[in-house]
Amino acid sequence: MQISLIQAILIALLGYLTFIHTPFLGGGLVGWYCIGRPLVSALFIGIILGNIPKAMELGLYIQLIFIGLITPGGSITPDMNLATYVALPLGVAANMDAASTVALSLIVANVANIMATPNFAMTMIPVNIQKRMVEEGKLEEAVWVPIWGNGVKFLFRFIPTFVCIYYGQAGIEWIVKNSPQWLIDIMTIFGNPMCLVGFAILLKLMVKKPTDLIYFTFGFALVGALGADMITVLVFALVIALIQFQIGRAAKKGGAV
Repeated sequence: MQISLIQAILIALLGYLTFIHTPFLGGGLVGWYCIGRPLVSALFIGIILGNIPKAMELGLYIQLIFIGLITPGGSITPDMNLATYVALPLGVAANMDAASTVALSLIVANVANIMATPNFAMTMIPVNIQKRMVEEGKLEEAVWVPIWGNGVKFLFRFIPTFVCIYYGQAGIEWIVKNSPQWLIDIMTIFGNPMCLVGFAILLKLMVKKPTDLIYFTFGFALVGALGADMITVLVFALVIALIQFQIGRAAKKGGAV
């Protein structure tokens, strides 16, 4: 399929609005932590491109990569936002498989880190302007600096996203159609385990003691052995969590007595 100009603009605009430092879509709480998640973003990208099933399928794999993403000490990590809004639309448009889309998203995420330093450096320009306005007593003008100052974020977020998905589509389609089988095999080999890495990071954060792994193993058994769907697994998880909560509360009351 061909991504139209309007579709490219809408996707790039959504990518800008869901960036972590953009305040216009409910700030970081709504934009970044809700709509900006790859799986949620995939729904909106699928609606814009008119192919929700394919977008959700690819978005699920990208989400698995970044599911355990953390930024310790404010360190710069691979850019999940740009990876989603560049790789996912191109994957849908070129009908790429999950492994190829994952590999592309990792490339985009790491290349985006190169833009992070000049982005943060240029952000200091409106900050210094606002500081000078406050010192000069121009408080009413200083209030508007964070609004127009977001033009820096727009420059480093909207424009690269738009250029990549609108002008890069033909290149991606050509690469997919003309790539040798050995290259596709390499992308598949390196792309498939990436989801496991993200999930492993999440497990490392959630598992506090070895016995916690029993619950995760039980969930995998429900899906793998019994063929249970996610709703069924969720119901079991809620029941187990409620029972464990009640036991823990009863133990605390007994200890207090």
